[in-house]
Amino acid sequence: MYHLSCGEIWGGIRNCDDNIASAGLTASLYSHASDGGKGGDIYYLSLCDSNALTRMILADVVGHGEDVSQISQIIYQAIKSHMNDGEGDKLLAELNQTAVKIGLDAMTTLVMATFYKVDGNLYFANAGHPPALIKSKNESSWRELKPVKGVNDPVLGVMPQAIYSQNAMRVNSGDCLFLYSDGLIEAHHAKKGLFTKSRLINLLNQHPKAPTAKLKHIVIDEIRRFTGGSLEHDDVTAMVVKIN
Repeated sequence: MYHLSCGEIWGGIRNCDDNIASAGLTASLYSHASDGGKGGDIYYLSLCDSNALTRMILADVVGHGEDVSQISQIIYQAIKSHMNDGEGDKLLAELNQTAVKIGLDAMTTLVMATFYKVDGNLYFANAGHPPALIKSKNESSWRELKPVKGVNDPVLGVMPQAIYSQNAMRVNSGDCLFLYSDGLIEAHHAKKGLFTKSRLINLLNQHPKAPTAKLKHIVIDEIRRFTGGSLEHDDVTAMVVKIN
């Protein structure tokens, strides 16, 4: 278990299977690059200097594996430089400018969730990424965490003047989040097709009391069974978070 300290950042683009604790939450992450090294998936957690704001980000640069790892690293460094910024919409706008300057090879989807323990709110934003899933402690099933307007904001790196938004919702102790890259739901079987979001949600619903680390491995193990053991189709990342 890695414990985030005040003003600290944890994350990267390499293969990872680890557990992280922060002020107010615990998380468990699994990330696997399709070629076994570095990839296009970016995972990130930070605890701000005031020890009150924990930010969680999962991003996916177009392409996969070592070929896109240099661009992923640039995007990751840009994310790190804004660890104390509370405005998720502003952060996405600046990340968009970074991606635009690189070019279309830097097209990136991103989902962000920020837990502010002072007011108990979860602030979230999305740039063309599969929505995070959420399950309240008192609910029996998982659901998508969707913005008020119902659609995600544009992918990073495509529209120079894109406008991004941040939404908020109250969360409580015991509530859980699931962030993931599209490599998970697009895992492919020759006869069964894609794994799909509905299969993922059904799988999560079958294990309502599983701890974060256990639930993460339940999902990854099922993906491996579905594909016949391979995770070489794309970079795959999953992050399970529980509010303490």
